[in-house]
Amino acid sequence: MSNDNDKATKVAERFKAAMAVMSRNVAGHNWGWFSREGQRMHIQTVEDDAREGPNKAKAWLENRGRRTFERAVVGKLDGKDWKKLEAKVRAERNVLESCWVHFMISNKWLNADLNGSVVTITAYSSKHNNFTRTIDLRRIYPGAYPRWDTTPPTVDFDEEHGLLRVGTEENADHRNHVELSEFLFIDWRNDA
Repeated sequence: MSNDNDKATKVAERFKAAMAVMSRNVAGHNWGWFSREGQRMHIQTVEDDAREGPNKAKAWLENRGRRTFERAVVGKLDGKDWKKLEAKVRAERNVLESCWVHFMISNKWLNADLNGSVVTITAYSSKHNNFTRTIDLRRIYPGAYPRWDTTPPTVDFDEEHGLLRVGTEENADHRNHVELSEFLFIDWRNDA
């Protein structure tokens, strides 16, 4: 019986430790997110002594798809440290967003529906913080129309690369790929 408990503990610890480290040694911490996270883009302290307790810190990076930088868990960081972190996030925002989209796809937090030439992407569909964005394929791929009017493309997610796949090709690798972070995350001053 204790052997089964030991295995369960090891599996639980492996899942607890599974994380993406996105920025190292910023304000004295490594920052990223864990494999079993809540459905809202953020970064948090990921080293052992700062995962919980007084050293833990966390910042939200979006609110319903709108870019932000909000302190979620302050921990022991002072204002100067938060400014360092915010500057790092600003400098690496594109990379963080692309990685988060990949994470969203692998967790099945995105849905895509095609209606005519418009793809509606829904993020976090079952949560209170869900949001939608639309992508008009006719604008991105004008040469594909009117062919795609008569034979609509397949629209799905490329989990390996964290992209939206669009096309009629049988081999999914030969379809067009769309970087979703360009559409999903917008500045507060822009309309959704």
